[in-house]
Amino acid sequence: MKHEAYAYTSKSDFLSDLTQLKRGLPFLEKHSVLNRTLEINGRTIRNRLLAQPIEGGDALESGAPSERTVKRYRELAAGGSGVIWMESISVNQEGKSVPRQMWLRQETTEAFSNLVSKIHETKKDTFVVAQLTHSGRNSNPDGKKLAVCAFENPCLPKDNYRIITDKELDQLRDDYIGAAVLAQQAGFDAVDIRACHGYLLNELFAAYGREGKYGGCFENRTKLLCDIIRGVKKETDLTIAVRLNVTDGLPYPYGWGCEKKDIWVQDMSEPLKLVQELEKLGVSIINVSAGIGACTPYMIRPFDHGNNIPNEHPLEGVERLLQSARDIKKAVPGMCVAASGFTWLRDYAPEVASGGIDGGWFDLAGFGRQWVADPEYANEILQGRPLKKKCTTCGACMAILKKGQPMRCVNNK
Repeated sequence: MKHEAYAYTSKSDFLSDLTQLKRGLPFLEKHSVLNRTLEINGRTIRNRLLAQPIEGGDALESGAPSERTVKRYRELAAGGSGVIWMESISVNQEGKSVPRQMWLRQETTEAFSNLVSKIHETKKDTFVVAQLTHSGRNSNPDGKKLAVCAFENPCLPKDNYRIITDKELDQLRDDYIGAAVLAQQAGFDAVDIRACHGYLLNELFAAYGREGKYGGCFENRTKLLCDIIRGVKKETDLTIAVRLNVTDGLPYPYGWGCEKKDIWVQDMSEPLKLVQELEKLGVSIINVSAGIGACTPYMIRPFDHGNNIPNEHPLEGVERLLQSARDIKKAVPGMCVAASGFTWLRDYAPEVASGGIDGGWFDLAGFGRQWVADPEYANEILQGRPLKKKCTTCGACMAILKKGQPMRCVNNK
């Protein structure tokens, strides 16, 4: 299928295009399944809608959430999402992707505690996840690119780059664990050890040619993620989650999750092996994603317009994400699996989400750009109302952030 912008005017047109997909998408007209509760480690999630992490770029210079940050999340909590998966929170100064990215450290813990409290005051049973990260190749802590890389990768930009050492990665493990301890003190319900979108932990998965204990074999390439999880499990009582890339969309040996001889053929063998290991380590939630922002952004979030228009229909991008979530759920049926890619579907997102949950493909349906356009999206879906403001997938919210401005929707003011 060739790439086309969203132009559906009837359900029959939409369903007709679904028949052209290789593996297909679920579809269920009744949305009541989205109101079902979900148990995770003794906690009851009140519905199946998850607000995905979208960086705001509006923290204070200290890394603490600003008044604007708190306002955004209070509005989102009021909007009804059962789970708020908070935007990336850096575990150290070097790992920040923008100067105004949030940074959880001793000096900012009280401010984060206030943020979580405000969310719970707004909607007391909201399940709040802290996404901990090091931006790696995307690091830009002081407004100047500082690419901290796992290995040489000719497929990706490498301005002002350096290769991180094993000793530094050992220290980074401790930074993650320390930040998780602070996340528990701040009142978060769960912590995500982010391993997606080409950020450092994800990039290590493809470090086939790296020497030392963090490169080469599968066990070495996934070692840092697993060691961090062991430490978090030992030092906290938090529910542990991982937002995980199942494919990078880069050729071997520079990306993972693709067949060695064909970049366009997804290979789930190592991602499935990893999630099975993560389950053994005590990870409870896998939030499925794919793609690298610098070169395969359409894998992260299917879109209508922008740079890097792919040679595929956006429905095929949604299919990749949801079928990958389905494959993971089959491999680890006892884990909670969150799926992505619903925003592009607009009017038909509730039906596809409902079909996937009812069919056992995944447990939670994640919306990102849609909540930026309309924080009330969850209440509207759960109450059977049409979406008041729909994301047009124009990409302007992300473009604004890359220019150093706080993220916002340009179409819905």
